[in-house]
Amino acid sequence: MSAYGPWGQGEDEEEVVWQLARLLKTRAWLVGGRDDAAIDAVYRHRGALREVLAAVGCALVVEPDLVRVYSPAPPLSARPPEGDSARGVWFWLTVGVLESLPGRVRLGQVTAAARAAAAEIELPVTQSRTELSALAAGLRRLCDCGVLEELEGRVEALMDGGEDPPVLLKVHHTRLLHVLPRGVQVDEWGQWAVDPGEDPAGWLARLARPADAGVRVCAMLADQAVVHACDLDEDELRWLSDKGPTDGAALARSFGLALEHRLEGAAWVMPQETYDERVAGRFRFPGRSRSHAGTVPHAALLLIDSIFSEGERGGAGAPGPGWCGMPKSRVVGRLGELAKRHAWWNKDLRGDLPRLAQDVRGVLEPEADLLRVTGGFEEWWWLSPAAARWTVLSEQAPVVPAQCGEVGKGVER
Repeated sequence: MSAYGPWGQGEDEEEVVWQLARLLKTRAWLVGGRDDAAIDAVYRHRGALREVLAAVGCALVVEPDLVRVYSPAPPLSARPPEGDSARGVWFWLTVGVLESLPGRVRLGQVTAAARAAAAEIELPVTQSRTELSALAAGLRRLCDCGVLEELEGRVEALMDGGEDPPVLLKVHHTRLLHVLPRGVQVDEWGQWAVDPGEDPAGWLARLARPADAGVRVCAMLADQAVVHACDLDEDELRWLSDKGPTDGAALARSFGLALEHRLEGAAWVMPQETYDERVAGRFRFPGRSRSHAGTVPHAALLLIDSIFSEGERGGAGAPGPGWCGMPKSRVVGRLGELAKRHAWWNKDLRGDLPRLAQDVRGVLEPEADLLRVTGGFEEWWWLSPAAARWTVLSEQAPVVPAQCGEVGKGVER
């Protein structure tokens, strides 16, 4: 039995295919020795899986000890991630040096080679805690992808200090090529035309994207918590309106999901009867119980109620129709009122409302895409119409009608 579920040959093929399709949208790398049962199942159903994944813009590579899914470039409306550039730089430096290292190598050799490469591009090498954390995060990602294998120790030992931590790694050189993204524009010398370190937005904008509007929309539905109509171009809006209820719903069923379609946008949701948190993605929306939610998630849920009941609906600064906004000063003030009512909230956060507001923003904005903040004389916090799914029925016990996962960050209902 696989760690992700049984993939028996006697099961209903349609159900196995959507189970595998979900798995591959949340786990883009399956590697031999760790995911053997799932790899065998993907091999048996590779024809159907290629067809389903191609409909959401993905390419599937199946090798004897590796399955790799290449996802399409994010939509042009997507914003580059913030605050993660150091991790990205050290990740790619590590990928670059692994090619010349032996199959078995100590962690200290890898980090020394990465730092030497950093010096070549005149990147300051400080060996600070932040730098070590970025290096360790990149190494962990490569281990998760199966490019590196920990034979002795764990890569996090790097954080303990010392020039040569007692960690022995195996480098799978043949898998290094699969790390590179596809559809990157190159110049006449075969080099990337734009340096993602210097211009991440420009690099993203030049990536090849599906030509078919329907594939682009379905790729967004498979990868995002919700697709907002305000982010779509004319062709994409037309497809969502004309073919979304039929073709979009049929493709959702190929992933064992259901389409929810509204004037403001759409989402693929995970029905309760097929919910499996092991393949629901890395992001979970706050749960039902107070003890499970914690201070920040509970505050986020209560703030949704406050903005929808007291905020301004629409307006010149709104990202789109139906979005509801409130100036940041009122958001902080409202959180202060809520903090007085909930003595069980974290004492430090109750005493530092700007920090609490920033943490709440971290729940609602980056992956859930339920919140967008606009600048100007004063910041405004705008909530997506989709956030109404998580309104709280009682301030004493947060109750949510859905949870957000990630294929496509689907929601339990």
